[in-house]
Amino acid sequence: MKYTYIKSYKDNDELRKSLNELTEKTFSFNFENWYSNGFWEDKFIPHSLVDGDKVIANVSVNIMDFDLDGIEKHYIQIGTVMTDKYYRGQGLSRYLMQRVIGEYKETSDGIYLFANDSVINFYPKFGFKSSKQYQYSKDIYSINNVKKIQQVNMSDEVKWKDFFKTVMNSVSNDRFTMNNPGLIAFWTRWSDCVYYLAEQEVYIIADVKDDNLYIKQIISSHKVDLEEVISSFGDSIKKVRLGFTPYDVTGYIINEYHEDDCTVFILGKDLECIETKKLIFPTLSHA
Repeated sequence: MKYTYIKSYKDNDELRKSLNELTEKTFSFNFENWYSNGFWEDKFIPHSLVDGDKVIANVSVNIMDFDLDGIEKHYIQIGTVMTDKYYRGQGLSRYLMQRVIGEYKETSDGIYLFANDSVINFYPKFGFKSSKQYQYSKDIYSINNVKKIQQVNMSDEVKWKDFFKTVMNSVSNDRFTMNNPGLIAFWTRWSDCVYYLAEQEVYIIADVKDDNLYIKQIISSHKVDLEEVISSFGDSIKKVRLGFTPYDVTGYIINEYHEDDCTVFILGKDLECIETKKLIFPTLSHA
């Protein structure tokens, strides 16, 4: 091959800059703020091909540790699969996918990814198959819920440090819990979706739109009551959706989850539990 294969180069300023440029052109975001704030840890590993000092193709590996019903799982999530438009048609993504699968297939409990509709015929060539996910939701009928939550300003360094300290010491509050603080930081450090419920000492990552509440994650150093968390958003909330799998599903509607332009692909029998146990990959686990 006339190009050079490299990986794990986050501290190489020139190569990281090139990776960021390709990511920006392909997906309209980059990793620089995440890196400069110290959140790019060893769990995120780009596997790339370079032409000279230019990153021209990439497949990123995210080491994903989960707690599934009290059992530790070690999965690999593949992301930022991309090739510079001037280098396409040479099989570069195929080469990188084969390298990544060969390195991690036997040392993990499974490999998965989220694919756009334009490439859903690409991944089955490597043994991946599509998988269903399930989302939990319910209607809220109470008119006596009192709003108690406070939105947290993530630009406040003190508040951010308090939040991230809790992230680092959090316990499982759902059946399928991710243990990847760096990825949580990626989604929350510059967001306006972090709330705090003081009486339970719990952070809630959520979106509120009109009377709809979408809870992405609950972060606390102890077990909390999900129903009290929901009621703390006040009596204007009439419907709640969860971006995780709750322990107690009483009163919840379970629907197959559909996301526009996104299909989950899995490699490895262990990951079949996502469908058979009616789970959903936590929203904040998407990389």
